[in-house]
Amino acid sequence: MHVKATSMFYRCPHCQAKATTRHSSQASPILRELIYQCTDVECGHTFVVYAAAVRTLSPSAKPDPLVYLPISEHTRRVVTEQPAITQPGGGPGVRLAPKVKEAGRAVPL
Repeated sequence: MHVKATSMFYRCPHCQAKATTRHSSQASPILRELIYQCTDVECGHTFVVYAAAVRTLSPSAKPDPLVYLPISEHTRRVVTEQPAITQPGGGPGVRLAPKVKEAGRAVPL
């Protein structure tokens, strides 16, 4: 699938004129290759730019097990400063979904 990226702006590394995206392709789940062309007709430089996802700022609610992006240091600090969650009995655990009443008995959501 080829999608023209419109939000990235690049200048020609030689003459500093604005460069426009000519082609874009997904190289991997975290890497995109973009071909840029200088808008200065006297320069005419065409070059390749790689755009890569490099770290996680907010974890995905639907993570792909084949994709690894390190968690940013800021996010890591925020997560480690949160109070620990414990299971009944004192062991480590996860937050449990609230229970609702169904036909007179409590069941997990």
